Amino acid sequence: MDVKKYITWEICIAICITLMACITRLSMALGQVFYGVAILLTIFYMYKQRTQLQVPSFFKSYSIAYVLMLFSLLPAALLTGAPVTGFMEFVNVWIWRVLPFFIIAIVLRDEHIIYKMLAGFFVVFGIDNVVAFIQPLIQYTGVGEDNRGWGFGSSTLTIAGIMVMVVPVLVVTFLDNKYPKYLRNSALFCLVCTFFGMYGNKSRAAWLINFITMPLVALKYIMKSWKAIAIIVLIVLAIVGLSLQPAKEQRFTTLFDFDSDGSNLGRLYVATSALEMFEDHPFTGVGIGQWRNVYENGYRLPEETQHLYHAHNNFLQLLSETGIIGTLGVTLCFLFIFCDIFRRWRITKNPSYLSTLFVIAGYIFVFGQAEYTLDNSSGMRILWFLAGSLLMLGEKDYSKTLTSK
Repeated sequence: MDVKKYITWEICIAICITLMACITRLSMALGQVFYGVAILLTIFYMYKQRTQLQVPSFFKSYSIAYVLMLFSLLPAALLTGAPVTGFMEFVNVWIWRVLPFFIIAIVLRDEHIIYKMLAGFFVVFGIDNVVAFIQPLIQYTGVGEDNRGWGFGSSTLTIAGIMVMVVPVLVVTFLDNKYPKYLRNSALFCLVCTFFGMYGNKSRAAWLINFITMPLVALKYIMKSWKAIAIIVLIVLAIVGLSLQPAKEQRFTTLFDFDSDGSNLGRLYVATSALEMFEDHPFTGVGIGQWRNVYENGYRLPEETQHLYHAHNNFLQLLSETGIIGTLGVTLCFLFIFCDIFRRWRITKNPSYLSTLFVIAGYIFVFGQAEYTLDNSSGMRILWFLAGSLLMLGEKDYSKTLTSK
């Protein structure tokens, strides 16, 4: 194999997939352009290297789990009354947005290229958070009546979910000496910016989750380094100080207020409707891509006046939209991947595996209790971008461990 050509292909695809992850919230159309170019380059690369193509150790088992998940979702896409709509949404949500993971796993081998990809993403996401901090301060017209910043684009909950996904990665990357200095510095920059972003975004879920996960993921480093202790203490004090401001304290105290808080009540009402939809359609749900229409025409409670677009919960949405078959398929797929990554982390103690665990757990299982993250286009592509990159960084250590045995 021509090494120079391989590196050229790898760099070109890495640039395109990184630009997709960085730009997708700022301009969905431009992000799609870079995404499409990355896919085309990957297909051409696979053709050129078809006799010498190598894949990482996790590729086969994860691909099998993923394909089984797709089969479990097909009934909800094709057998629920609107097969064309269902199939198109099925392809968009469950295939198109997952491809960054497979592109990175198939093409990228040089860890230094992946380091640069992550550093670029950290810097851009840091700037995204600064924008989210500034928007409420200048009363930017896009922030809405609740005066919450949303950064480059999409919605307030989109950037909040990405914060939950990224903060543990930033903490591990900054505190672990395994990573190059420029990557650690970019992680610190992004981490500081993210605290400002959290202040402007005002997501109670992001506040709570990050306040718990950040010390948790930093625990092993805190025990070994006074520097790490000092930094984490300063960050925690900053968060506490910001949260004690009257407006922030009042918002935080409404986190579990289901009596008068409109946001919480809306979630409670839509959860009730989602469960009713599941009871009426237990096996295949109401159909992929049909939830909103079915909800509005027969299940929305009169008290729910926000006309919500989804169930604001990954698993309630899956149950009502894809039934028990699809829900089991998706849940088991993510659990299998999560458990395998945990096994790899226990064997190697590689920090990239630890970061990947928090990416998946934070975005899918934890923040997914407050928001339907599985259907968020930019959020899911960033998740698969991070998961693919971090898993490839752990691959060398895992392969060495297997060889030594």
